[in-house]
Amino acid sequence: MLKRLIIPVMAAIMLLGGCSLSSEKPSDGKLRIVTTIFPAYDFARRIFGDTADITLLLKPGTESHSYDPSARDIVKIDSCDLFIYNGGESDAWVENILKSADRVNALRMMDAVEAIAEDHEGIAGADHDEHNHDENGEYDEHIWTSPKNAVLIVENILNTAVMLAPDNKSLYENAAGEYIDEINTLNEKFTELLSGEERYFIFGDRFPLLYFFREYGLKYRAAFPGCGSETEPSAQIVAFLTEKLSESDTVPTVFCIELSNRKLAETLADENGMSVSEFHTCHNITADDFAAGESYVSLMERNYKMLQSVLTN
Repeated sequence: MLKRLIIPVMAAIMLLGGCSLSSEKPSDGKLRIVTTIFPAYDFARRIFGDTADITLLLKPGTESHSYDPSARDIVKIDSCDLFIYNGGESDAWVENILKSADRVNALRMMDAVEAIAEDHEGIAGADHDEHNHDENGEYDEHIWTSPKNAVLIVENILNTAVMLAPDNKSLYENAAGEYIDEINTLNEKFTELLSGEERYFIFGDRFPLLYFFREYGLKYRAAFPGCGSETEPSAQIVAFLTEKLSESDTVPTVFCIELSNRKLAETLADENGMSVSEFHTCHNITADDFAAGESYVSLMERNYKMLQSVLTN
């Protein structure tokens, strides 16, 4: 992917400075915030409210792990008041851009939490010994899936917001406080629902939910890791998950994530007489959900209702 970045990055560098893409401050006096992914966008819009124009670079409905910035995107980053990105392997392109545009005020969400290493223990076809983890020491980047981490990220953005516009301190603190209360309520509900749950959750899909599962002490088996690029499961993977679904210590549904083709999940469900349940990671959302104003909290509420249904029926 990095090779594909050379042309847009160089083009943007040529545009930076006196380019035809306007970098003048908006006449309404609003801050300009640029975010890479939906969680950053949602947290920022709740804190800044009407005091900022907030841009989401990853368009709704698109694959998050294959995003390449355009030259126009890079110019937006260079001319904004605050750039919020996640960090991690999928954001390798960001570090290259920031080296070329060191005046950018950037906030890396992974700096707000304690990152954990990618864990392949629950991935079908992996060598499931107790020391199995990512050999390269890469950290799992889907940090926001834990509500407790989401609170830490919101607090981090709040601190930056106050530094950017101290006159709006009370406004930002009130907005962040309300959102943190909503997220904490979610955490309490998940804690009560998932307490003592010892069954395995089977994902016929990628698994970008390690932080959520660690938070609530849940066990899983999945076809592919969270940032996996595989699309076609091997016979070994299908056999592994099919066997696990036949066991009594398994939640009786097959999980998939948002924007998935659902093919493997539906195949496994059909073969085992089960349903397919979507577990939303909040990494990105559909265009319809975006237009409807869905948020991190509303999507996690959707997950709660789904889990409540499959775990208690």
